[in-house]
Amino acid sequence: MTIESLVTETESARLVRRTTTWFILLFWIAQVTMLTILRHLNLGEEEKLAFLLPRLCVTLIGIGISFVIADRLRRLAGRPMRVKLGVAALLALIGCLIHGGANIAMFRLLIEGSYTDDFDTGMFLGALLQWFWAYAALCALLLAVTSSLELSERERRIAQLQRVAHTAQLRALRYQLNPHFMFNTLNSIAALIARGEAETAERMVENLADFLRAGLSLDPQEDIPLAREIELQSLYLAIEILRFPDRLKVEIDVPSDTEGALVPGLITQPLVENAVRHAVALSVAPVRLSIAARRIGNRLRITVHNSAAQGAGVSARKGTGVGLANVTDRLRAQFDDNYAISSGQDEEGGFLVMIDIPFSTAG
Repeated sequence: MTIESLVTETESARLVRRTTTWFILLFWIAQVTMLTILRHLNLGEEEKLAFLLPRLCVTLIGIGISFVIADRLRRLAGRPMRVKLGVAALLALIGCLIHGGANIAMFRLLIEGSYTDDFDTGMFLGALLQWFWAYAALCALLLAVTSSLELSERERRIAQLQRVAHTAQLRALRYQLNPHFMFNTLNSIAALIARGEAETAERMVENLADFLRAGLSLDPQEDIPLAREIELQSLYLAIEILRFPDRLKVEIDVPSDTEGALVPGLITQPLVENAVRHAVALSVAPVRLSIAARRIGNRLRITVHNSAAQGAGVSARKGTGVGLANVTDRLRAQFDDNYAISSGQDEEGGFLVMIDIPFSTAG
């Protein structure tokens, strides 16, 4: 259990206590007010003042009993509703008996002759019945309040667990990128070294270090501005340009009104990597790789497109779809159904991937 959850739990417990406290006070204020008004209409002037003090004392006792009942009901959190209802009925019965006894004792103590000469068992049982319904109503209201807050607390915990699971899923999906990318880049560096291109290999290692430093510093839970995403892809493409200086032509078309749009970090990385792997790496002619973005109303559209590769065996090698599936899973995890992704060959044999997500900025 984290410190944050402990703090939230404490705040939740305080909310339950604060709510039930106000509820009890308002209940008894309403009760004593109505009783006083009724007695005011039926009693003489002397009795009105004489009965006020014992009535207030009995009300304070009733408030004390109610706090005990509320505490007992709070301890039933997580128990079946039938158990709560049974305990609430029992507490209402005990409360009315204590309240009735306290009522007799207080009036005998403060009003001479009260409940002695004119004590009537039938009237007392009738009063007990009235107090029972009052306590039953109070218990029902307290049970409704505590159950409602308990349900809210349960929903908060479920939402918290869902957020943790969601974060873990995003983290896992992001970590799928790194081994794939590392494998290809290290192969490229090894190939350069094998060809004796040490200087180019050294620059590629430096670019790789810059890319990894920038990429690993990202928080997987946070989105990044599109300008930052393009900067990261430029670092990656700088590595691949060293690898394919005559075949990779990069075009980036990101208008200023889209640079601040938030996107999942490295969301375009698998798409760019696929273009290099399945088009540039196999082609004998230059391949144009373009990354473009457009704002369309309240949506952001990102496209990654590569022109057709040329050379023998190009059509025989197809991707496994891992990169596209990864991007789709990340979009689904973050946006639920509020996203679109499409991919396919264009008329000239190139490959186009289009992502459509809600447009939002940090501001």
